[in-house]
Amino acid sequence: MRHFLLILISSLTLSSCKGQNQEFVAYLSSLRNVELPLTIDTKTYNVIFYPNKNNHEIAESLVKKFICKDPANCVVNSSEYRYDYRVKFEYKNYYAALVHKQKYEGTTPYDFDLSEVILLVYSKQGGILSEQSIGKDNDGWISTIQITSNNIVVEQIKILEFNKPELSCEIEVKEYKINQDGIIKNTETKPVKKGSIVWNEQMNDFKLK
Repeated sequence: MRHFLLILISSLTLSSCKGQNQEFVAYLSSLRNVELPLTIDTKTYNVIFYPNKNNHEIAESLVKKFICKDPANCVVNSSEYRYDYRVKFEYKNYYAALVHKQKYEGTTPYDFDLSEVILLVYSKQGGILSEQSIGKDNDGWISTIQITSNNIVVEQIKILEFNKPELSCEIEVKEYKINQDGIIKNTETKPVKKGSIVWNEQMNDFKLK
């Protein structure tokens, strides 16, 4: 009886190892672990995403497998943008990751040198369940992302004018939730508000007025 149980346990262990997506495990290991709650804004952005002040680009083959929801129709143009490894955390029964998409060129302040934060949710086996661009940052955009175990709240500021002491802007707040199936849902979008931002010397940062 004992011999039978040992054979059964060994068999289950081998089946489990074979069932793991080793390439996905390697991909996950390149993402840094973080704990929730998590706030990503202009003060914490570099600390969270660039702790070593280095970029770690995701290989094109892995982008097609673990970033693109539809790999068959995925086109990656490395001359125009790249994806970088950033952070991961466990969310309910899934793995969640934040990766960074960096665009190089552009014709307006809103798409030139644009940084996007992409939220991805994976099954434990490595399948992409959902993905969503949740934040944009460059000279024309400023985002604040707050992630808790219950929801993701994003404040996105669009700067409407430049080279002034006080810059007019639009502020939009969106709430996302990851449902039981691992799907990211936009559960609330508040009406866009008008506002203005000013440079705060003490904070060394822009601040909503």
